[in-house]
Amino acid sequence: MTNEQVTRLRTLLHDLETVDSVDGVFQRLVEGAAELLSAEKVSVVARTETGLLQVCALHWPTVESTEGIAGQVLATGDPILVTDISKDPRLLSFRAARYASSSFMSIPVVSAGKPVAVLNVTDSRTRAPFTQADLELAGLTAQLAGMSLERHRFLANIDQLQKESVTDALTGLGNRRHFEQRMISELGRARRFSQPMSLIMLDIDDFKVWNDTFGHPAGDAALKALSSAMLVNVRAIDDVIRYGGEEFAVILPQTPIDLATVVAERIRAAANRIELEMTAGSDQGQFSVSIGVAAYPRDSRDEEELLNHADIALYMAKADGKDRVVVFEHLDEDDRRIHRRIPIRLSTVLSGEDTSGTFEEQTMIRNISSGGALLSYRRDIVLNTPLQLEIQSPFVSLEGAPLFLEIDGSLVREERTEEGLFGAIAFNRELTRFS
Repeated sequence: MTNEQVTRLRTLLHDLETVDSVDGVFQRLVEGAAELLSAEKVSVVARTETGLLQVCALHWPTVESTEGIAGQVLATGDPILVTDISKDPRLLSFRAARYASSSFMSIPVVSAGKPVAVLNVTDSRTRAPFTQADLELAGLTAQLAGMSLERHRFLANIDQLQKESVTDALTGLGNRRHFEQRMISELGRARRFSQPMSLIMLDIDDFKVWNDTFGHPAGDAALKALSSAMLVNVRAIDDVIRYGGEEFAVILPQTPIDLATVVAERIRAAANRIELEMTAGSDQGQFSVSIGVAAYPRDSRDEEELLNHADIALYMAKADGKDRVVVFEHLDEDDRRIHRRIPIRLSTVLSGEDTSGTFEEQTMIRNISSGGALLSYRRDIVLNTPLQLEIQSPFVSLEGAPLFLEIDGSLVREERTEEGLFGAIAFNRELTRFS
């Protein structure tokens, strides 16, 4: 191998590392092979999804490839060197008239351990037959291309894994991880450019009852139908996300609260119009959602507060009768304090009565506000079931006995996660002193 050929191989390697597509790899391969081997006609062929051979890249517009030659190289993975077509018994039917010389090479391009394409080289500029040294040099160029294809396949797999990590498999929407990333980026942009941003939090009403009545396939169909209905009612720059279970979020950049409320009402109305074939004719097939809306900088300073306020508004929509849009409002400083949801880990006793009888179990309060609480528990509870929380007070009676706070409420939302069951309980009356 000459110094010039070594230099050209290094240049080809560098170029293959910078191309950004498989087609780019093949095109750079034919150009590099033509330079290295002083050939006038070079092509790369590969099989399509239908199994037919197709030319992927050309160095000369009239290059063709026969199914027999390229197909054989693809099938065996062995290169072919022909010094004289007219004297090779394997190629008696090969039409040599279209070539200026009677010598050619076909070399497999191997990726992931199998031939994926064939490099065809013919018509040496000197018109001399190609040699074994030429075949080895062509093999090196094909090997470099195979390495580049491996790199592209690896990067494509990484991109796919990254996409899957932020995509909900059922609906194709972004998932909670995507939501967290997008909230940070969009709120950062809103701060930089002094623009408003709104957040919609949405929950399907009585979705557990829907699943119990019609089955989980109908529930999945409903989630997909709602996703589609939401997508057609937002802009391209808005982001519809499946936050978890039957809860969705919509991030609305450059959108003040009044316009966000219009979008929320549009989505709520669209949800009411959802009709599924499997629930047709049923009185329980009516579909509705509850929606909470909050905005930056109107009533929220950061991502956590914006989510918290939109979630409180959603919670109020549930408590007020469902199938409605509620906008988060600050009435005064006391209202701010009263309606704030406070993260907490507090053991409590949950009791109630449903169709299976009375029950009582130890649960954990995850957060609490004046109007309700989020609990984690083990038992599957029917929505709207009357419940009672018994929370031990840090104070004791004069006799030294522990004091308990009893709070009545009902289950308005339930979500099953990898960590277990979580339920939102709306209190029958607000706690009057809460901070």
